Amino acid sequence: MAHDLADPASSSEAADPPGYAVVDLETTGLRSSWHDRVIEIGVVHLSPAGEVTGEWSTLVNPGRDLGPQHVHGVRAADVRLAPAFGQVARRLAGLLRGRVLAAHNLPFEVGFLAREFERLGVRAPLRTELGVCTMAEAARFLPYGGRGLARCCALAGVPLQDHHDALADARAAAGLLRHYIRLSGGWRERLEAAAATVWPAPSGPDLPWVRRGAAGPRTRPAGPELRLRPGDLVAFTGDLPGGREGWEARAERAGYTVHPRVTRRVRVLVAADPDTLSRKAGTARAYGVPILTPPEFAGLIPPDVPVLTPRRGR
Repeated sequence: MAHDLADPASSSEAADPPGYAVVDLETTGLRSSWHDRVIEIGVVHLSPAGEVTGEWSTLVNPGRDLGPQHVHGVRAADVRLAPAFGQVARRLAGLLRGRVLAAHNLPFEVGFLAREFERLGVRAPLRTELGVCTMAEAARFLPYGGRGLARCCALAGVPLQDHHDALADARAAAGLLRHYIRLSGGWRERLEAAAATVWPAPSGPDLPWVRRGAAGPRTRPAGPELRLRPGDLVAFTGDLPGGREGWEARAERAGYTVHPRVTRRVRVLVAADPDTLSRKAGTARAYGVPILTPPEFAGLIPPDVPVLTPRRGR
């Protein structure tokens, strides 16, 4: 259960640096310089001695599709209820202010956070050289193992549950950082530098966070029975299990015509997540085109159409 934290700038003691903010992000992809966005944030606070003092987490609505959902497992139904980054930016800045930023693969997290703040016109003082990367520090404290989060946790005896949940991964990275602090005594100079760093105060509302599962179990609305005929137009969107190319080839073997866009003539849109925020899905909803999951679409294909192993798609 995530706990709400007061702004650390108002609750820390001036005589002692407030500690570390361990962050993990789930994103729509790997490139913050492109159109990829943050979709989940997890923050764990540690004292200078490495003790957990609180945690915070939220899903973030990126206003676009969620990318590789088979990796991060975030449902579009939950994200549709979540605030945008600009609606949590002020709270997040308060959680990072005065603390040493730490993460497993810190440059990745810093790149995405800085880009999200930049979209709001905020230049956040995020510098990797003033933070702690638990992946990079593994070369010093865990020299004989891999560098992935799961491997480092196994070597350090740190539990890792629900991998690729932002709060769960932030907890695991915090456990690694605590292990490093106990071995080294910590990073006193960076704590002092962080305490003296001035953070801007982003404007905007502070909306309540939204955790996974907020939308509850998905139910399909009752509707008329759907049947497809040879020549019907079918469109696909998202990162489909097994790859989109395989599903498109299967549709063509069944006699359907694969269409690159959603128009009023398209009979169905097949999506990995029918609640997806993709542009195609938005158009389908506007036109009343049914959005089906891959298993639902497979149920419409005649049983005599062979199922081939799909290739990994785009």
